[in-house]
Amino acid sequence: MPRDTDDSDTSRRRFLKATGAAALTSAVAGCGSDGGDTATPDDDSGSTDTGTDGEAVTVSEYPYGVGETMIGEAQRVMEEAGYGPDNRFELDWLQYESPTWEEMASTIASRLESAYIDMNQSSAAFSPLLETTRNGNHEAYTLGWVADYPGPQNFVQLIDPPNTMYADNSAANGARLFWSEDAEADPAVRQYMMDQFDRIEDNPQDTEEAAQIRGEATVALEEGMWQEAALIPLYQGVTEGMWYDHVDYNPPGPMGPSRAKANNSVAGLEGKDRLSTISSTFSSLDPIASGNTASGGKIMDMFDALTNYANGTTEVENLLAEEYELSDDFTTYTFTLKEGATFHNGDDVTAQDLEYSIKRLMVSSNSTNARFPVSVMGIEHETEEVTVTDEDGNTVTATDSGEPETTTRIIPDSIGVNAVDDYTLEITTENPFAFSLSVLAYSAFSAVPEGIVGDVEGYEGEMEWSEFSQNPVGAGPFEFVNWESGNGGEFVLDAFDDYHGEGASFDGIDATILTEPQARYNYFLNENADIGGVPTSQYQADSVTIEETDDVGRDLGTYDLENGTSVNYARTPDIGTYYVGFNMEAVPRPVRQAMAYVINQPEFMQNVFKGRFEPAYHLTPPQIFPGGIEAYDEHVGGSE
Repeated sequence: MPRDTDDSDTSRRRFLKATGAAALTSAVAGCGSDGGDTATPDDDSGSTDTGTDGEAVTVSEYPYGVGETMIGEAQRVMEEAGYGPDNRFELDWLQYESPTWEEMASTIASRLESAYIDMNQSSAAFSPLLETTRNGNHEAYTLGWVADYPGPQNFVQLIDPPNTMYADNSAANGARLFWSEDAEADPAVRQYMMDQFDRIEDNPQDTEEAAQIRGEATVALEEGMWQEAALIPLYQGVTEGMWYDHVDYNPPGPMGPSRAKANNSVAGLEGKDRLSTISSTFSSLDPIASGNTASGGKIMDMFDALTNYANGTTEVENLLAEEYELSDDFTTYTFTLKEGATFHNGDDVTAQDLEYSIKRLMVSSNSTNARFPVSVMGIEHETEEVTVTDEDGNTVTATDSGEPETTTRIIPDSIGVNAVDDYTLEITTENPFAFSLSVLAYSAFSAVPEGIVGDVEGYEGEMEWSEFSQNPVGAGPFEFVNWESGNGGEFVLDAFDDYHGEGASFDGIDATILTEPQARYNYFLNENADIGGVPTSQYQADSVTIEETDDVGRDLGTYDLENGTSVNYARTPDIGTYYVGFNMEAVPRPVRQAMAYVINQPEFMQNVFKGRFEPAYHLTPPQIFPGGIEAYDEHVGGSE
């Protein structure tokens, strides 16, 4: 709903109360989202204490027009940079496959023509889009970020410059900005951004003073992002779930469907034994290599971690952990594991398995999520410089100096994760971190059998990584059966009969992989999927009837499909933001600013996305913005 309506404001405040999201908290991580076509389960900064001596940032409210289309300003900034009719910039735009994104991009492109920018549009399925942008083979792109943990750091880490350079940082997990020293940006602003993120990471304590510092730094990072137009927020999303009457469905909370297990969301099926769903594409089923919502939900179903978000709400509950104790200095967690939990291969889940799993997350060359335990949670570890070798074990030589290349690696034996005995696990962090239990609920920390992959020092491995990532073994409520990748493929799980918790009330899950929104809708419309949604091109706001808003902030009611069938409906505010990002090494700042000037967030939300989403101006969502939703609106400035 539009953010300036009374109903919307009431809904957001109810959501904040229901989720218990703190305004000034540190945060954790997140996962990419396609921001797809269907909202479904799948000036002077003196007011901010920057903690630095420089005057790198000079904006204190959104500078590109709130609810305005500023083509004249786009022309001006380009002309000041030397562009004009005879010196145009050619910009390549890559987006997720979606008619609505295509419509918005076409409007942006037509406006940029007047600002001497020729925009070439292309699209890709989600996984190829991620791969292309991770490799830096892009200029402008669209993507989203959905929280794995409801805190500001979860979002502003996307714009911490070192975390945006994938070629130089195997643990990078930010936006694909490539905000390097070679970026088309003010070096002082780059340093400013790094200083502000350091202030967040250097103040992890659960105190009012530390929270105040983190909040100030978060706002400063948002202002630095604005000044460089490094990333342009578009909207905060909602998850809209639709399901037929034969499904006893409890829609996941604000953390989203990818943080909920199907055995908790679906209490039963009438007239059938298996749940039929629709999936986007994905590339890996290894918890340490999962990076999008499509794979995240499947990993949640197949694997268990120490803790878990209760059906996608912000409430964290024990899962493989039965109980825990915290040391007096707030750095060592001692977990007592639940006895009787087994992997799908029949082996018992032990503390040794979890020690291996977390260490593997931190040191494996296959891990794309090492930032979570290393930089976010700050698990204790030591590092060393080692010589880089190729696949044949030969030393790699730097082309500029002729000297052997070196890199920094974590010493596995130094990691503060230790199995005290079969059912006692100790995890030690370098500093107190108030949200460790929440971070540990992220699926990357899931238990896998000790030594199953030989990508950790001291283990030869029972399976090659390529096999495990496509045929995994977990301890979750569902076990892997089959995966045929690509559009038109399938993903099949069976309920795990020996699951240690409350198992599924149905026999399994059959997911059809479809990438085209209309095809996904038709599949649901024809009742081939039990749970689905409506693409924006087909969506009719007057087809929604809201009957109640529950204590989790979900609007519940019905939706009338075009064929006359009425299905159940739930709309849940996401803790997530969708945006346009840039390869800053390839796209000059004036071009990025011109793009920001011609993007009118409220207009696009109303005319293109039919009011389904909320215009965004910050990367950090309103629910968790420092100071709350009023502070979010005040900092944006302007009027909608």
